[in-house]
Amino acid sequence: MTTRKLIAFLPLLVALAGCAARDQATLIPPSGPDALYTPERVFPGRLEYAPDRSTFAPILTERSAYPTQPEANAAYLRLLASAPAGAAYPASVWLFGCKPGALDALTARITRYRGPVVHCATDFLDPDGRRVMRETANFYYDNRIWSMQPVYPPRSSVAWRNRERSPKDFWRWLPGRPRYE
Repeated sequence: MTTRKLIAFLPLLVALAGCAARDQATLIPPSGPDALYTPERVFPGRLEYAPDRSTFAPILTERSAYPTQPEANAAYLRLLASAPAGAAYPASVWLFGCKPGALDALTARITRYRGPVVHCATDFLDPDGRRVMRETANFYYDNRIWSMQPVYPPRSSVAWRNRERSPKDFWRWLPGRPRYE
């Protein structure tokens, strides 16, 4: 085949290569320590930057140590490395809002810890960057790396919804009677 014919077929070959099915690439978590950064100020509606110019989550509730967006993705990749193979997982994460403390999966309550432990509303993204779901995840800093723990709190309807009213005491109008309303 001459060089001219090869050059003529090159755009066709590139187009066909782009149509090939994508393999799920093996994700290698980054090695090395993660820095522990704290935003200088926390203002609603203002994006805070770490000293290395990476960003924190857009919504922060108070001044504390938080993972930056790249550190959260590194923690997610470390979590995926230990996940069973064969299942489809989102490609990356994006932190939306963070607050100190960890969300307890059993009681669905926030527990404050002395160390850098935060829970974040986390967007799970597909390979094209579209949001697949938003879930809460705990992030904790231990051994110089941020680690991620997905949290699935119980979801049930509130106990007081659609309940009947308490019966009224006929004698409630008398002075000295206890009020149970």
